[in-house]
Amino acid sequence: MELQLNLELVENYKSNSQKARILTEDWVYRQSYCPNCGKNPLNHFENNRPVADFYCNHCSEEFELKSKKGNFSSTINDGAYATMMERVRADNNPNFFFLTYTKNFEVNNFLVLPKQFVTPKSIIQRKPLAPTTRRAGWIGCNIDLSQVPSKGRIFLVQNGQ
Repeated sequence: MELQLNLELVENYKSNSQKARILTEDWVYRQSYCPNCGKNPLNHFENNRPVADFYCNHCSEEFELKSKKGNFSSTINDGAYATMMERVRADNNPNFFFLTYTKNFEVNNFLVLPKQFVTPKSIIQRKPLAPTTRRAGWIGCNIDLSQVPSKGRIFLVQNGQ
């Protein structure tokens, strides 16, 4: 498994968040497989689909990717709280991929969090955005990994190995 992210993809981008999304989604597409059935490649959903980035053509499992430069923390920033709660409670709730990469743009950790371990209890509502912000009143969420048993965190890459 190649751990280097493909920096050529982001040469013309300015936004670090756009670069991170493009680099990590490309890596998952090229290097991962469906942990449910073992088939690859995973397919991309269209951009901006709520709580879903990839799906498996063979078994129909869905996956949301969360990535960041640096190390994991016990809470992972995510999107809109109401949308997340709706998806977690749905029949087709997603599995999660968590990916971290180094300052040298190498994947350091890549883990799967199967959907049965992501429960409403593990989703934390954030405070609404201030009235002075562009998206005033918007309410986001975090995923609290401390609410997930260690057996529910399946590392495919751990500490660069």
